Amino acid sequence: MEKKNEMQLRRSLAKIGLQLSKSRKQLSADNQGEYMIIDANTRAVITGHRYDLTLEDVNNWLNE
Repeated sequence: MEKKNEMQLRRSLAKIGLQLSKSRKQLSADNQGEYMIIDANTRAVITGHRYDLTLEDVNNWLNE
């Protein structure tokens, strides 16, 4: 179920020119092991600078 939710969020973000990035590195103070939203063209971080967004956070951000 989580993977399906992740894919839906990825599609929704792609429609507005953004990408969902999942952490692939070891946890640290600057990497909380979750997600961040980035601009697809410039690769600038929009939110979740420390990979600290959950999928629920991403969904809430999209619905604001």
